[in-house]
Amino acid sequence: MPVSSEEEFEHTLIVPWIEFKDQSAWDDVLQFGHRIEWRQKTVVHRPEDDVTGIIFILSGMVKVAAASRDGLQRTLWLMGPGSVIGEAAMFAHRPYMHFFTTMEPTVAYTFSRQILSQNILPHFPKVGEALLSNLAAKCYIMSTQVEESVFLTVPQRVARFLYGLCLARNSLHLPLSHGTIADLLGIHRVSVSNTISLMKRIGLLDDTSHGVTVNDINALAAFLSKSDAASFHP
Repeated sequence: MPVSSEEEFEHTLIVPWIEFKDQSAWDDVLQFGHRIEWRQKTVVHRPEDDVTGIIFILSGMVKVAAASRDGLQRTLWLMGPGSVIGEAAMFAHRPYMHFFTTMEPTVAYTFSRQILSQNILPHFPKVGEALLSNLAAKCYIMSTQVEESVFLTVPQRVARFLYGLCLARNSLHLPLSHGTIADLLGIHRVSVSNTISLMKRIGLLDDTSHGVTVNDINALAAFLSKSDAASFHP
């Protein structure tokens, strides 16, 4: 995928997508886990489910969403290959707090708390580092969402999200609906649709029922600093 060479974007953009391309830390410990496959739209865990260990995502995509007492949901982030579910709850000895739902067919490995503490962490320190990296990614995502909601306009936030996610997934096609993008960024769905319509009119992307496809990643990066991104309010 032809991506921008402007390092200030590539190294500073943080998007609500957790993926680790280097999964070598897990290669030697998969033997201790239990392989499991989920179909698309499978609810893996719900709030208040007991935590018995962690889940390592080998392939696929999982959506993490918070829910209110009235049943409203807000997507927090998406998790891809190399990411881990449940490490924070396990170490804190708390139940799950969110909904975890697959957005595409997903392959994962589960590791019990006992296996992790007795067989893996004492002998495979790189797995411990991987768990810390996973926790750090979540912390950065949450703090970045707060900062962007205060300092950036809606078009800037949407453009930064699309650009950063293209880099993270190494793909110009993002299989996300307007509603999912709105959930991830905490923006009204109509505002996201208006922004995407603007970006489509000026040739930055194509929008179909299967998701968003960026036409020119470098033009999208340039759009981030233009006045139309900073001043347009959908």
